[in-house]
Amino acid sequence: MDYELDEMRQQMAILKDKLEKQTIVDDRVIRRAIKHGVSTINKRYLVISIIALAMIPYGYWAFVKLNGLSIPLWIASCVMMLMVVAFCFFNGRAMRDSKLTDGNLHDTMHKVAAAKKRDAKWQWIGIPMATAWAVWVGWEMAQKMGAEDFKFFMPFFIICLVAGIIMGLAVHFKTQRHYRDILEQIEDAEDKH
Repeated sequence: MDYELDEMRQQMAILKDKLEKQTIVDDRVIRRAIKHGVSTINKRYLVISIIALAMIPYGYWAFVKLNGLSIPLWIASCVMMLMVVAFCFFNGRAMRDSKLTDGNLHDTMHKVAAAKKRDAKWQWIGIPMATAWAVWVGWEMAQKMGAEDFKFFMPFFIICLVAGIIMGLAVHFKTQRHYRDILEQIEDAEDKH
């Protein structure tokens, strides 16, 4: 009887050891997946910031020098681009924390959820701002061109606007999906523990 009891204890110890190793491996895999998602979001914010900053000198050339549009329009464009950069920097700040995934996953979940919420709310600022900007550009172009030239410009302008809207929404929905994936991975990890 003692022999069977000792054998059962040994088997339980082996099983417990395997379960502990499995938990450690699961935790590492989950944290690695979270880091990958966070890295993807940070790279996206970096690319958006670089494009926005590049649009400042390009906007001067394209709007003022090339098309003769007003300096106030270019300044408004610069302010808009700087707001985009500021948002990307601010919202990505928590995601750039090197200790984000090293600590408590519950704290990580709250930081990611807050960033996701801010990213979703940005559309309430970005869309009206971009709409007002597009109307301003269209109005100034209409003032510069004759009626005949404006008829040819308008379809091109509308195509560019639609393409910009589609690209912007695609980036937004991808970013939201990455935030959602990170949150689901954290929830799964918490459910296992």
